[in-house]
Amino acid sequence: MSNVGRLDRIIRGSAGISIAFAELTGFLGVFELILEIFAFGLAIFLTFTAMMGYCPFYPILGISTCPVEINEGLMNPDLP
Repeated sequence: MSNVGRLDRIIRGSAGISIAFAELTGFLGVFELILEIFAFGLAIFLTFTAMMGYCPFYPILGISTCPVEINEGLMNPDLP
């Protein structure tokens, strides 16, 4: 099951890798340890959801960024 579209996956992956890079290289500077742990956790979450193509929060919010597949045969079963 997938609820994350292609563009969403690219954005999530890029954001996750960027945040992880900034965290691991020390670019975030002297922020508090809690902020650093949160940033690293967010990077892992974004990268993981980008790779899997599924976001656990999307069903709760009723969101899906995947393209909708339309099967016209199911809409009108009387057509040959």
